Amino acid sequence: MNFEYSQEAEYFRESFRTWLVANFPKEWNYEVTGEELVERRRTWGKMLGQGGWVAPAWPKEYGGLGLTLEQQLVYIEELVRINAPEVLNSNGIGIFGMTLIRYGTEEQKKHYLPRMLYHDDIWCQGFSEPIAGSDLAGLQTKAERKGDHYVLNGQKVWTSYAPYANKCYILVRTGESRYKGISLMILDLKQPGVTVRPIKNIAGESELAEVFLDDAVVPIEDVVGEINNGWEMANYSLANERGIHFAQRALKMQQEFQQLVSLFQKQMDIGNSQAISSVLQNKLVQSYLSCEILKSISLRNIALIAQGDDNGAIPAIAKLVWSESHQDLLNLGVEVLGEESLVKGEHEVWLQKFLISRAETIYAGTTQVQKNIIAKSLGLPSSKGGRA
Repeated sequence: MNFEYSQEAEYFRESFRTWLVANFPKEWNYEVTGEELVERRRTWGKMLGQGGWVAPAWPKEYGGLGLTLEQQLVYIEELVRINAPEVLNSNGIGIFGMTLIRYGTEEQKKHYLPRMLYHDDIWCQGFSEPIAGSDLAGLQTKAERKGDHYVLNGQKVWTSYAPYANKCYILVRTGESRYKGISLMILDLKQPGVTVRPIKNIAGESELAEVFLDDAVVPIEDVVGEINNGWEMANYSLANERGIHFAQRALKMQQEFQQLVSLFQKQMDIGNSQAISSVLQNKLVQSYLSCEILKSISLRNIALIAQGDDNGAIPAIAKLVWSESHQDLLNLGVEVLGEESLVKGEHEVWLQKFLISRAETIYAGTTQVQKNIIAKSLGLPSSKGGRA
């Protein structure tokens, strides 16, 4: 992000960079995928947690850094600069942690937040269902009160990190009302009645899973907030996810673009005809423009949040621009490499990223959903069958 930071933000940068220089493993000078990446993310999460650097947005009283939005941008810049992996518990810390801080009891905060920071508990999000993905309010997993606990029955799907998690923050139906009959609970995945079935993706990885619930138990003290107020909490959690999160994506995409430029240059040096193709070089220019557009949208979003203003459809615009242009960028990397991208070695990471990116126009709201949200903000009707 190219703008001037305050002196306070630069002081923070200096402090954080000093810690990173002293602690970031020097042997992590290459990118990895699959289970090796999972373990690297877990290790890095523990290191950041033990060093007190893992939760930039959390208040200090709960173990966070309590950073301003400006300082959070600096934090992200420094992590992207060294190509640090995303921590394994990013789902819990970045989404559910802030929700628990706002809506949870003091007992829940004291028990779960430290374990989340130190990666003693790994969290997944139990929202989507086979017939309730983008239409989340249509979820059917039921929770029935029986004495001092709730009994859960149903199915969740596309549950990120469930194969590695032991805890799940889950939305369940506790009432008949479409929006006012949903509750948020904390589910222990390591109990009878919970079956986690990994889903292997196109890249051969199993980050996602189906979660089947057959009389699974949630104690009454693990209900978050008020019963039937889950829809409000879900929206709050997703708003946190889509706040500064896109700035990180914009910075990461800029980094990948620079890697793509280097790739083109190396391929031209060895006479790769694809790299000197005017068609592909035009696509490279388009990727650069997309990076600049996403950066501008992300900065606009952060500025509105900082001012306390409504950011309207900007998160939907950012999601749409990022998902489609990121797919194009990674496709270009594979295109210029050709069959070389299929060979294990220094370039295989391009194919792996390309394959994983195929889902980016689907998860966290499909492209069609984002377009419907944008249409609604303009006073236009959404497409037939779509929900804005």
